[in-house]
Amino acid sequence: MNRRIRSLIVPAVVALLLAAVPAARASLMDDLAKTTPQERAGIQTAFMKAKLGLSPEEAQKIEAINLKYAEKAEPVIKGDDGMFAKARQMGEIQSEKDAEMQTALSPQQYQAYQAAKDELKEKFEQAVAKKAAAAGGQ
Repeated sequence: MNRRIRSLIVPAVVALLLAAVPAARASLMDDLAKTTPQERAGIQTAFMKAKLGLSPEEAQKIEAINLKYAEKAEPVIKGDDGMFAKARQMGEIQSEKDAEMQTALSPQQYQAYQAAKDELKEKFEQAVAKKAAAAGGQ
């Protein structure tokens, strides 16, 4: 995975999680706010193509879903609400997206999608812990 995609995947995961140390969480939200919905959807789709083995037709459908929810998340990401409000709103958006993904993917693909989300969650938590440790050491 190239460095640009990797640098955007971790911040993109903040849309799923937002449950870590406030200073580190805010920093990652700032990183996420610097991306466009199209970038986030493209990165998510590329990740899903690799993890789920999507056909070109499936990838097109999944990219449309990713873009729909990236656009829906945009005002939350760039809004002035507090972190807890953002976390709640992003959780609601993610639940809607998951429901749509479940209808768009085969049962096996959906199971792999859930596993990939867990993998991203773990990477995100590690990134937050690293940022928090770095902030605490300064």
